[in-house]
Amino acid sequence: MPKTADRLNSALGGRIEENVILSPHTSFGIGGPARYFFAAHTTSELVRAVRSARANGLRFFVLGGGSNILFDDAGFSGLVIKDNTDKFRIKGGIVFALSGTIVDRLVDATVEQGLGGMEYAAGIMGTIGGAVHGNAGAFGHAINEILESAVILSNDDKIEVVDNEYFKFAYRSSRLCSNGDTVLSVRLRLRAEDPLQLAETVKDRRKFRRERHPVNMGCAGSVFKNIRSLEKPDEVTPAGKLLEEAGVRGMSVGGAAVFDRHCNIIVNRGTATSEDVKKLVENMRNAVFSNFGIDLEREILYIEP
Repeated sequence: MPKTADRLNSALGGRIEENVILSPHTSFGIGGPARYFFAAHTTSELVRAVRSARANGLRFFVLGGGSNILFDDAGFSGLVIKDNTDKFRIKGGIVFALSGTIVDRLVDATVEQGLGGMEYAAGIMGTIGGAVHGNAGAFGHAINEILESAVILSNDDKIEVVDNEYFKFAYRSSRLCSNGDTVLSVRLRLRAEDPLQLAETVKDRRKFRRERHPVNMGCAGSVFKNIRSLEKPDEVTPAGKLLEEAGVRGMSVGGAAVFDRHCNIIVNRGTATSEDVKKLVENMRNAVFSNFGIDLEREILYIEP
């Protein structure tokens, strides 16, 4: 009987790699070896990779830009599928983008054409598929506001076109977080705006990120979700404010440390392990709970080995 690697290679053109270190593929710079690794450059390859993993009874993880996630130092025992389907086109106010399209690149392209709606995402280096999965957002806006429809590979291996309502978007969440569907492409509806004003907004957003976010240090973005009032959803308490008031500034575990300019960010000082990060996350959460009785919800996704 053929080995798993042989079966995967047969389905995927002999391009399966084994024991690939994951740390270079993430913004955190943390992660051990993936048992199997495949880079998908077309939607067809992405579909074949997911179907092959399922057919072989393998766990799989579709990896986009590598932000907002933490791989374990032990790696990943299944198939990591790197989504490199970075391609899009714009027609009128509609953007069609494959799932691997880098969000920040799409921001520049839409601004050049005088289309507003994505400027909040300036500086986000993740993929559009990952943005839909976690309803990525910033500055009070998120991808759910502009997503019209998407093509998905459902958890029962069907390719379907679904509308915005299908995703059941919530703050930093969608139904994809639990149902196993994979985004293949998206259709976004934007609005005509003054390109000069859009460019200025994008410039300001990037400046804000440069001043408040780490440069040349590994990080995965916000550690915890902000607190939203159940009675008044528009009222938001920043998790960073609670963390600062709880005294987490200066906390560290091993090579992982709370970023000195933003208490809701953990940086990799060069030697951080996944266990360092997890211990520091728990210390931060405990500090807020002890001081305010609030149990923060983690935004970073832990990928178990």
